[in-house]
Amino acid sequence: MDYGSEFGGYKKLQRRDPKWLVSFADLMSLLFAMFVLLLSMADFKKDAFSETAGPIAQAFDAKAPKVSIMPHPGVQGPSLPMTIPETSEDVEADDPPPAQTPQAMAIDVAAHLRFVMAQELERQMVEVVDRDNLVVVRFMDRAAFAPAERELKPDILPAIDNIIAVLSKYPGRIRIEGHTDNIPINTGMFRSNWDLSAARAASVVHYLLKTGAITPARVSAEGFADSRPLESNDTAEGRARNRRVEISIELMPDAMKK
Repeated sequence: MDYGSEFGGYKKLQRRDPKWLVSFADLMSLLFAMFVLLLSMADFKKDAFSETAGPIAQAFDAKAPKVSIMPHPGVQGPSLPMTIPETSEDVEADDPPPAQTPQAMAIDVAAHLRFVMAQELERQMVEVVDRDNLVVVRFMDRAAFAPAERELKPDILPAIDNIIAVLSKYPGRIRIEGHTDNIPINTGMFRSNWDLSAARAASVVHYLLKTGAITPARVSAEGFADSRPLESNDTAEGRARNRRVEISIELMPDAMKK
């Protein structure tokens, strides 16, 4: 401490502020400025927050914030915190969802086909079967063809249109198979059931490809005559079940990449 001039017979004592008070005053000023800045951002607008949060983070040598801010009760009520989206620099790409297995996709395809052909299924014109990675749509010949004919009946075309719409959305190989019963046939057009079954399969292929929704590379046609019966050919009911055309879609990992 210093001594000044005498006053009234006494020496006047001159006091100086302690040095720590200056630092304390500076700290209070910085805190005041910070709270004013926070108050200016209290509108919770995403754009305003993004504009100001970045410089603040840089000033404190930190990454851009990844925070959730609770709005004032008077603004939005007692709701959940409002999440401020992270900046594009800090957002990491989400891992892609796991690829659907062929078996799971077969279940989806079968369910979709049953939905779009509900009327035909109710009238027992078609059957839809799924097993493992294969879905089979089975047309009984009475619904799709006239006896000993290869041209599709007009009544079945809407159902095939629905099948085309579904199969065009899913990858996989499409196989058309024609089947008959064991009753021999020999006409001017068909020498045997082999010719008839192959011709019917080819007719379905031509109709599938007509719209252009399905590429020819996915499709094949085969005729099996009576070599792959579903039921015994000893009864009329069994022979009726065996006369059919099947549209099969095979969902394979390699085909799913195409």
